[in-house]
Amino acid sequence: MIRSDLQPALVALLADHRLRATRTRLVAHLECEVHRVSVRAPDGSVRDLVLRIHSADSTDAVPIEAELAWLQALAEDGVHVPRPLADVEGRRVHVWRARADEAPRLAVLLEWLPGRMHDRGLTPARLHRVGVLTARLHRVGARLAAEGRLAGGRIAYMSDLAGWAGGAHDATPVLAPRLRMLARRVAGRLVDELAVTSAGNGAPGFVHGDLHPWNLVFWRDVAGAIDFSDCGWGPIALDFASTLQYLRHPLAHNHDHRAQYARLHGALLEGYASLLALPADIERQIDLHVVARMFGTLDWILQDWPRLDHRAWGPGFLRGVEDIFEAHLAR
Repeated sequence: MIRSDLQPALVALLADHRLRATRTRLVAHLECEVHRVSVRAPDGSVRDLVLRIHSADSTDAVPIEAELAWLQALAEDGVHVPRPLADVEGRRVHVWRARADEAPRLAVLLEWLPGRMHDRGLTPARLHRVGVLTARLHRVGARLAAEGRLAGGRIAYMSDLAGWAGGAHDATPVLAPRLRMLARRVAGRLVDELAVTSAGNGAPGFVHGDLHPWNLVFWRDVAGAIDFSDCGWGPIALDFASTLQYLRHPLAHNHDHRAQYARLHGALLEGYASLLALPADIERQIDLHVVARMFGTLDWILQDWPRLDHRAWGPGFLRGVEDIFEAHLAR
């Protein structure tokens, strides 16, 4: 079944790809709308695609094109990622207008990525595959950059630590006063600490930016990744930290991996090092970025959740973050 509000725009978009929709399902609706779309080709074959509709304030196609160029090169290199689709005119970024009175938005079509996500099943062997995946992502990104094919200077998403340190979030009284105080102090410290790492002194990579377990897809004997919406230039440690954040701190009602965390952590870095060299201070960078990513989760809760208990793990996460921030300050 096709949602009625999608049908006119979707029919027009798929016609430019010589495809016809048979069914749609909403997968996510945060900053972007993400739909799973079953389509039929002229030869009668059926497959699933991802339709991603960007928010109305995301009007610049250049950073989206950089993401799609990276995805296309990764797919051609055999990396397990969603391949972007181009229409009959070669366009990969499309104008989407569901209604005549609606402001135009940008949309892309991607192949649906087969595979399975794991939580309890995250073993050292699977983390080694994630390390290999991460190295392949970074290696292809470096190659495209050297070839001048990553236009626009797209920056990977990271929380505004300077804003947190300067009290920009003090106007959000929904957080407990102690957590606001700790967040301000830790953010200020992280700004200084990250500035003296090798990543802070240059040589970033083109990174996924959000390789947490719910964006990792395992298919046969390889690891793959979805949701590249946070990708861009940033420290490579960001990709390790996003994988390890909830393995070190199980605050999202996910499986508690702390008993084997050291093995998982080691396997991830060993997988990466089998293809690319690691910075000498990578352990320090990972430690800092795991804490820094807590601010990204706080940003998400404050900006996108209607209330702090919108998800069942929200209140526990906020209590756990206080402990993490206190421990960081005590080092």
